[in-house]
Amino acid sequence: MPDASSHQASLEAAGNAEENRFKFIRWDGAGPVAHLTMNRAPQNILNIEMLNEMVAAIESLNNRDDIRLILLDASSECAGYFSLGLGAEGYTTQLVFQIMDAFHSIFRVMLEACIPVMGVVEGVASGAGSELAAFCDLVIATEEAVFRQPEIKLGVFPPFGAVVYPRVIGPRRAMEFLLTGEPINARMGLEMGLVNRVVPQSQLRETVDALAQRICDESGPVLRLLKRVIFNGTWMPFPEALKRSQDIYLNQLFELEDSQEGLRALIEKRKPIWKNR
Repeated sequence: MPDASSHQASLEAAGNAEENRFKFIRWDGAGPVAHLTMNRAPQNILNIEMLNEMVAAIESLNNRDDIRLILLDASSECAGYFSLGLGAEGYTTQLVFQIMDAFHSIFRVMLEACIPVMGVVEGVASGAGSELAAFCDLVIATEEAVFRQPEIKLGVFPPFGAVVYPRVIGPRRAMEFLLTGEPINARMGLEMGLVNRVVPQSQLRETVDALAQRICDESGPVLRLLKRVIFNGTWMPFPEALKRSQDIYLNQLFELEDSQEGLRALIEKRKPIWKNR
């Protein structure tokens, strides 16, 4: 039977090999930060193939206990754009079902992986691109970042955004954002809670790396359980969310070696050594 180190090496090799087959994204699944970069120049307009590539990349993290964080950003070839959203075909009756299913599959696999996701937004995040950023657990934005949901001006509305934004920025702000189609700049996004931090372009990489490192210093399985509990608390009725949180805390968290290690380290007054299991 292969040891843990050889098993991990094979997982990382498989992740690197998979990266080479993608056309519209760049993917580094070597860990502990899995890096997904949207790379469809010039504006990262999302088509079905690109969406399916993103789903496949995130799905490849199943059973990867070493991954602490997914970093989602845009390539330098798409300067000025995080993503301009779905292409025009996404609004046609011929393809709307297929592209909606592909788009929503991204959120499904994010939930199934239950790994914290950090979005890095430079420039414009519009339509589905803005919804994608809103669903991230953390968002770092540059001062030039802009979030837009212009669908109302086309006589439609964003079905995913109409559910997500009230929970992220509150129902009244979500109403104004979606009913008017007016953009939100980075500072407004920070005030609303859509963005965690706004930084100058020159400080972006340093800020992202420092926050990612702080997260990666913690136990991967504990991070996943915590994300699940926070998600339940955000989306479920309070009594059910509280019941599930208690169940996870008592019946899953304390079964982890890392939770026992954390308690031992506290008693022994030392830094814990995580085994990620």
